[in-house]
Amino acid sequence: MSADVRSIAAVIDWRADLTNYAELLAEATTGVDLEIRRAYDWLEEQLALWRRAIRECDEEVVRAKAELAQRKFETWDGRVPDCTVQEKNLRLAKARLENAQEKVETTRRWIGRLPKMIDEVFTGPSRRLKSMLELNVPNALVDLGRRIAALETYATLRPDYAPGPSATAPPLPAAAPAQEKTGEAEEPRTPPALPKEVETPGATEGQS
Repeated sequence: MSADVRSIAAVIDWRADLTNYAELLAEATTGVDLEIRRAYDWLEEQLALWRRAIRECDEEVVRAKAELAQRKFETWDGRVPDCTVQEKNLRLAKARLENAQEKVETTRRWIGRLPKMIDEVFTGPSRRLKSMLELNVPNALVDLGRRIAALETYATLRPDYAPGPSATAPPLPAAAPAQEKTGEAEEPRTPPALPKEVETPGATEGQS
């Protein structure tokens, strides 16, 4: 298979661009892996945070209930004090507790769901891309390096790439002096006989 290579420099630049592209892809995949790790860590942090919030809200509900119960005691004259504030505090404490419990359940669902989503969407393509970066691209760069070296060698052997004559080249030998003409004509030399295998058709017809 032949290729019409018009510029070796363009092939060299292409190899350099491929190297840079592979480095950028490697950095990008590493960055995505770090972001996924941060997502796992963040979910674990959120789970611990909301579990702590449940404990705090539970304690707040206990205090609100105690305050409401204490407020409901009748006074010395038999009247029941107004408990609106204490009842409101209890409702708010219970709402915060329920919210914290919902956050814990939501965080747990995401902790279980995230690995499956990553496996379905990211893990397979990421492995193929990493395999290409670790195997295919280095092999391609080595192959391109060999081809560039071969092209450069070939370019030095082509006539149109051959260097001009050197200024320090030794002078050509002088031509032999021509023989002086004499009045006597030289006798014509008889050409050697051709083998029968290579005799010309005309010579064969003359002998017949």
